[in-house]
Amino acid sequence: MKLPVDFRLLKERYFGAASRRPWVAEKRLEELAPYLQPETAEIAQRAVASLMAYQDPDYALLYLSRLARYAGPDKTPPAFLSDIALRLDRRMRYIDPPGAAQAALVESGESGAESVRHVFCLCDLVGLLPPRVADRICKVLSRLGWSDRTVGLHFAARGGLRRRWTRMWNLLRYVRKYSQRAKIENAWVERWLHMIDRVHRIQPGAVIHVVRSADLVESEGPAYHRSVANWHVIVDRLIKPTCDGSLTVDLAAVLPEVLSVAEERPEAAVLAQRIDSLVRSSPAQQL
Repeated sequence: MKLPVDFRLLKERYFGAASRRPWVAEKRLEELAPYLQPETAEIAQRAVASLMAYQDPDYALLYLSRLARYAGPDKTPPAFLSDIALRLDRRMRYIDPPGAAQAALVESGESGAESVRHVFCLCDLVGLLPPRVADRICKVLSRLGWSDRTVGLHFAARGGLRRRWTRMWNLLRYVRKYSQRAKIENAWVERWLHMIDRVHRIQPGAVIHVVRSADLVESEGPAYHRSVANWHVIVDRLIKPTCDGSLTVDLAAVLPEVLSVAEERPEAAVLAQRIDSLVRSSPAQQL
Protein backbone atom coordinates (compact mmCIF):
# COMPACT_ATOMS: atom_id res chain seq x y z
CA MET A 1 0.00 0.00 0.00
CA LYS A 2 1.34 3.42 -0.93
CA LEU A 3 1.26 5.98 1.86
CA PRO A 4 -0.22 9.39 0.99
CA VAL A 5 2.83 11.15 2.53
CA ASP A 6 6.54 10.48 2.70
CA PHE A 7 7.25 7.84 5.36
CA ARG A 8 10.25 9.88 6.49
CA LEU A 9 7.93 12.77 7.32
CA LEU A 10 5.70 10.46 9.31
CA LYS A 11 8.69 9.33 11.36
CA GLU A 12 9.60 12.94 12.01
CA ARG A 13 6.04 13.82 13.02
CA TYR A 14 5.43 10.92 15.39
CA PHE A 15 8.87 9.73 16.46
CA GLY A 16 11.17 12.66 15.80
CA ALA A 17 13.53 10.33 13.95
CA ALA A 18 14.28 12.61 11.03
CA SER A 19 15.37 15.45 13.27
CA ARG A 20 18.10 13.20 14.62
CA ARG A 21 19.51 12.33 11.20
CA PRO A 22 22.75 14.05 10.15
CA TRP A 23 21.27 14.99 6.77
CA VAL A 24 18.83 17.38 8.48
CA ALA A 25 21.61 19.47 10.02
CA GLU A 26 23.70 19.27 6.85
CA LYS A 27 20.75 20.44 4.74
CA ARG A 28 20.12 23.36 7.09
CA LEU A 29 23.78 24.32 6.84
CA GLU A 30 23.55 24.29 3.04
CA GLU A 31 20.56 26.63 3.23
CA LEU A 32 22.29 29.04 5.61
CA ALA A 33 25.79 29.01 4.08
CA PRO A 34 25.04 31.40 1.16
CA TYR A 35 24.13 34.11 3.68
CA LEU A 36 27.36 33.70 5.70
CA GLN A 37 30.77 35.20 5.07
CA PRO A 38 33.19 32.54 3.68
CA GLU A 39 35.16 32.43 6.94
CA THR A 40 32.00 32.05 8.99
CA ALA A 41 30.68 29.32 6.68
CA GLU A 42 33.88 27.31 7.18
CA ILE A 43 33.63 27.69 10.95
CA ALA A 44 29.98 26.64 10.87
CA GLN A 45 30.76 23.58 8.77
CA ARG A 46 33.37 22.39 11.26
CA ALA A 47 31.08 23.24 14.17
CA VAL A 48 28.17 21.21 12.79
CA ALA A 49 30.39 18.15 12.45
CA SER A 50 31.89 18.56 15.93
CA LEU A 51 28.53 19.20 17.62
CA MET A 52 26.94 16.15 15.99
CA ALA A 53 29.83 14.07 17.34
CA TYR A 54 29.63 15.75 20.74
CA GLN A 55 25.85 15.41 21.11
CA ASP A 56 23.57 14.79 18.12
CA PRO A 57 22.22 16.50 14.97
CA ASP A 58 19.57 18.30 17.02
CA TYR A 59 22.36 20.05 18.90
CA ALA A 60 23.95 21.13 15.63
CA LEU A 61 20.57 22.47 14.51
CA LEU A 62 20.42 24.56 17.68
CA TYR A 63 23.82 26.01 16.79
CA LEU A 64 22.63 26.87 13.29
CA SER A 65 19.39 28.41 14.56
CA ARG A 66 21.45 30.72 16.76
CA LEU A 67 23.62 31.75 13.83
CA ALA A 68 20.50 32.32 11.74
CA ARG A 69 19.54 35.17 14.05
CA TYR A 70 22.31 37.17 12.41
CA ALA A 71 22.27 35.88 8.83
CA GLY A 72 19.61 34.93 6.34
CA PRO A 73 17.24 36.46 3.81
CA ASP A 74 16.90 40.24 4.31
CA LYS A 75 19.66 40.19 6.92
CA THR A 76 23.16 41.63 6.67
CA PRO A 77 25.55 39.44 8.67
CA PRO A 78 27.60 41.55 11.11
CA ALA A 79 31.38 41.68 10.75
CA PHE A 80 31.79 39.94 14.09
CA LEU A 81 29.66 36.91 13.16
CA SER A 82 32.72 34.71 12.63
CA ASP A 83 33.80 35.52 16.20
CA ILE A 84 30.38 34.50 17.46
CA ALA A 85 30.36 31.31 15.38
CA LEU A 86 33.75 30.21 16.70
CA ARG A 87 33.01 30.91 20.35
CA LEU A 88 29.49 29.51 20.16
CA ASP A 89 30.90 26.19 18.96
CA ARG A 90 33.45 26.10 21.77
CA ARG A 91 30.94 27.00 24.45
CA MET A 92 28.34 24.50 23.28
CA ARG A 93 30.99 21.76 23.56
CA TYR A 94 31.58 22.43 27.25
CA ILE A 95 33.68 20.05 29.32
CA ASP A 96 31.64 17.63 31.41
CA PRO A 97 32.33 13.98 32.34
CA PRO A 98 30.67 12.53 29.19
CA GLY A 99 32.54 15.00 26.99
CA ALA A 100 35.84 14.32 28.74
CA ALA A 101 35.31 10.58 28.34
CA GLN A 102 34.47 10.97 24.65
CA ALA A 103 37.60 13.06 24.07
CA ALA A 104 39.72 10.53 25.94
CA LEU A 105 38.48 7.67 23.77
CA VAL A 106 39.68 9.57 20.71
CA GLU A 107 42.73 11.47 21.92
CA SER A 108 44.18 8.82 24.22
CA GLY A 109 43.90 6.25 21.48
CA GLU A 110 45.66 8.49 18.97
CA SER A 111 48.44 9.68 21.30
CA GLY A 112 48.95 6.36 23.02
CA ALA A 113 48.45 7.92 26.45
CA GLU A 114 47.47 5.52 29.21
CA SER A 115 44.86 7.82 30.77
CA VAL A 116 43.68 11.41 31.07
CA ARG A 117 42.71 12.95 34.39
CA HIS A 118 39.97 15.55 34.73
CA VAL A 119 38.95 17.34 37.90
CA PHE A 120 35.29 18.13 38.51
CA CYS A 121 33.38 19.58 41.42
CA LEU A 122 30.75 17.45 43.12
CA CYS A 123 28.10 19.82 41.79
CA ASP A 124 29.34 19.04 38.25
CA LEU A 125 28.61 15.36 38.76
CA VAL A 126 25.22 16.13 40.27
CA GLY A 127 24.59 18.43 37.31
CA LEU A 128 24.28 15.39 35.06
CA LEU A 129 20.92 14.67 36.72
CA PRO A 130 17.60 16.28 35.70
CA PRO A 131 17.23 19.87 37.01
CA ARG A 132 14.65 19.18 39.73
CA VAL A 133 16.66 16.36 41.25
CA ALA A 134 20.00 18.11 40.83
CA ASP A 135 18.75 21.34 42.42
CA ARG A 136 17.72 19.52 45.59
CA ILE A 137 20.99 17.66 45.89
CA CYS A 138 23.01 20.82 45.19
CA LYS A 139 21.19 22.60 48.01
CA VAL A 140 22.17 19.82 50.39
CA LEU A 141 25.78 19.94 49.19
CA SER A 142 25.80 23.71 49.64
CA ARG A 143 24.57 23.43 53.23
CA LEU A 144 27.28 20.89 53.96
CA GLY A 145 29.90 23.06 52.28
CA TRP A 146 30.71 20.33 49.77
CA SER A 147 29.69 22.05 46.52
CA ASP A 148 33.26 23.01 45.66
CA ARG A 149 34.81 19.71 46.66
CA THR A 150 36.63 18.18 43.74
CA VAL A 151 36.72 14.67 42.34
CA GLY A 152 39.38 13.44 39.95
CA LEU A 153 38.18 11.13 37.18
CA HIS A 154 40.55 9.12 35.00
CA PHE A 155 39.53 8.26 31.44
CA ALA A 156 41.42 5.93 29.13
CA ALA A 157 41.02 4.37 25.70
CA ARG A 158 43.17 1.40 26.66
CA GLY A 159 42.94 -1.19 29.38
CA GLY A 160 39.92 -3.39 29.88
CA LEU A 161 38.40 -1.99 33.08
CA ARG A 162 39.37 1.64 32.48
CA ARG A 163 38.13 1.54 28.93
CA ARG A 164 34.76 0.17 30.05
CA TRP A 165 34.64 2.86 32.75
CA THR A 166 35.32 5.54 30.12
CA ARG A 167 32.73 4.15 27.70
CA MET A 168 30.16 4.11 30.50
CA TRP A 169 30.70 7.82 31.13
CA ASN A 170 30.62 8.48 27.40
CA LEU A 171 27.17 6.90 27.10
CA LEU A 172 25.77 9.61 29.36
CA ARG A 173 26.04 12.08 26.49
CA TYR A 174 22.78 10.64 25.15
CA VAL A 175 20.88 12.00 28.16
CA ARG A 176 22.98 15.17 28.55
CA LYS A 177 20.28 17.37 27.00
CA TYR A 178 17.97 16.59 29.94
CA SER A 179 20.52 17.51 32.60
CA GLN A 180 20.80 20.51 34.88
CA ARG A 181 24.19 21.39 33.36
CA ALA A 182 22.69 21.56 29.86
CA LYS A 183 19.97 23.89 31.13
CA ILE A 184 22.57 26.16 32.77
CA GLU A 185 24.81 26.21 29.70
CA ASN A 186 21.90 27.02 27.39
CA ALA A 187 20.87 29.89 29.67
CA TRP A 188 24.45 31.21 29.67
CA VAL A 189 24.68 31.16 25.87
CA GLU A 190 21.34 32.93 25.52
CA ARG A 191 22.39 35.65 27.96
CA TRP A 192 25.68 36.11 26.12
CA LEU A 193 23.86 36.52 22.79
CA HIS A 194 21.33 38.86 24.40
CA MET A 195 24.10 41.10 25.75
CA ILE A 196 25.75 41.12 22.32
CA ASP A 197 22.49 42.32 20.73
CA ARG A 198 21.94 45.04 23.33
CA VAL A 199 25.46 46.43 23.16
CA HIS A 200 25.40 46.29 19.37
CA ARG A 201 22.38 48.62 19.41
CA ILE A 202 23.74 51.23 21.83
CA GLN A 203 27.55 51.03 21.49
CA PRO A 204 28.50 49.15 18.31
CA GLY A 205 32.20 49.84 18.83
CA ALA A 206 32.20 47.78 22.03
CA VAL A 207 30.29 44.75 20.79
CA ILE A 208 33.40 42.79 19.76
CA HIS A 209 34.60 42.90 23.38
CA VAL A 210 31.28 41.45 24.55
CA VAL A 211 31.61 38.69 21.96
CA ARG A 212 35.13 37.90 23.13
CA SER A 213 34.08 37.90 26.79
CA ALA A 214 33.08 34.27 26.15
CA ASP A 215 36.79 33.43 26.19
CA LEU A 216 36.72 33.90 29.97
CA VAL A 217 34.45 30.87 30.42
CA GLU A 218 36.56 27.78 30.01
CA SER A 219 38.25 24.89 31.80
CA GLU A 220 36.53 22.63 34.33
CA GLY A 221 36.04 22.22 38.05
CA PRO A 222 36.64 25.22 40.36
CA ALA A 223 38.33 27.25 37.60
CA TYR A 224 35.24 26.91 35.42
CA HIS A 225 32.85 27.97 38.16
CA ARG A 226 34.98 30.99 39.05
CA SER A 227 35.16 32.07 35.40
CA VAL A 228 31.38 31.83 35.03
CA ALA A 229 30.84 33.80 38.24
CA ASN A 230 33.24 36.50 37.04
CA TRP A 231 31.52 36.73 33.67
CA HIS A 232 28.16 37.32 35.36
CA VAL A 233 29.76 39.97 37.59
CA ILE A 234 30.97 41.83 34.49
CA VAL A 235 27.51 41.69 32.94
CA ASP A 236 25.63 42.63 36.11
CA ARG A 237 27.90 45.48 37.23
CA LEU A 238 29.01 46.95 33.93
CA ILE A 239 27.38 45.78 30.70
CA LYS A 240 23.74 45.50 31.77
CA PRO A 241 23.64 48.80 33.75
CA THR A 242 25.13 50.56 30.73
CA CYS A 243 22.49 49.06 28.45
CA ASP A 244 19.75 49.96 30.96
CA GLY A 245 20.96 53.57 31.15
CA SER A 246 22.04 53.44 34.81
CA LEU A 247 25.62 54.08 33.68
CA THR A 248 26.94 56.07 30.77
CA VAL A 249 30.27 54.37 30.31
CA ASP A 250 32.33 53.97 27.17
CA LEU A 251 32.37 50.17 27.10
CA ALA A 252 34.90 50.14 24.26
CA ALA A 253 37.39 51.80 26.63
CA VAL A 254 36.52 50.15 29.94
CA LEU A 255 35.55 46.60 28.98
CA PRO A 256 38.96 45.50 27.58
CA GLU A 257 40.63 46.44 30.87
CA VAL A 258 37.96 44.62 32.87
CA LEU A 259 38.37 41.50 30.75
CA SER A 260 42.14 41.68 31.23
CA VAL A 261 41.65 41.69 35.01
CA ALA A 262 39.13 38.83 34.80
CA GLU A 263 41.61 36.66 32.87
CA GLU A 264 43.58 36.31 36.11
CA ARG A 265 40.47 34.70 37.68
CA PRO A 266 40.22 36.79 40.84
CA GLU A 267 37.47 36.27 43.39
CA ALA A 268 34.14 37.65 42.23
CA ALA A 269 34.11 40.25 45.02
CA VAL A 270 37.59 41.47 44.03
CA LEU A 271 36.56 41.76 40.40
CA ALA A 272 33.41 43.68 41.38
CA GLN A 273 35.51 46.18 43.33
CA ARG A 274 37.86 46.60 40.39
CA ILE A 275 34.93 47.23 38.04
CA ASP A 276 33.47 49.84 40.39
CA SER A 277 36.85 51.56 40.57
CA LEU A 278 37.18 51.67 36.79
CA VAL A 279 33.64 52.99 36.40
CA ARG A 280 34.26 55.79 38.92
CA SER A 281 37.46 56.82 37.17
CA SER A 282 35.85 56.77 33.74
CA PRO A 283 35.27 60.34 32.49
CA ALA A 284 32.06 59.25 30.74
CA GLN A 285 30.59 57.72 33.91
CA GLN A 286 27.36 59.26 35.13
CA LEU A 287 24.75 58.04 37.53
